[in-house]
Amino acid sequence: MPKLLPYAIKTQQFSFVSKLWRLLVRKRQWQLIEDWHYTLPNQRVIIIPKGFVFDGSSYPAIVWLFYSPTGLLLIPVILHDFCFQYNYLWALQDDRVFKFKQGSGFFKWSALIRNVGIERNELLLIDYFTWLMCIVFGWVNWLTFQRKEKVPLLPSKFKTK
Repeated sequence: MPKLLPYAIKTQQFSFVSKLWRLLVRKRQWQLIEDWHYTLPNQRVIIIPKGFVFDGSSYPAIVWLFYSPTGLLLIPVILHDFCFQYNYLWALQDDRVFKFKQGSGFFKWSALIRNVGIERNELLLIDYFTWLMCIVFGWVNWLTFQRKEKVPLLPSKFKTK
């Protein structure tokens, strides 16, 4: 399992109504505190670098009504947020790291994460529902992430090809 640091949702020094609003609409952010290695269904080992901050926002909020992004969907959410932000994954092969499936795009990442969810959770109905919600509603987040300037995150212990 990944080692995560939760960020606080700030509610101090706000009115009761403002605090309630923040608790309802703010998404908690999490940061990986060490490189996280994960083996995909095709046996490819990928690395999400230390320092990656995510909140599950690439999964549409409608999914959050049914499933917590830090519960059953935690592993797919981390991968999905990284894929949506950077449009590649870091892969490990022979003690070297390279960009895996760079530029694969919205549909490929959504399918990959659906497959990871199915393998990880073995709950086809939930994973297909989540995938469908991402296909229908995830475009806004995809386009938002693709327009943002990204600071590259490199895995800490490996050289890149």
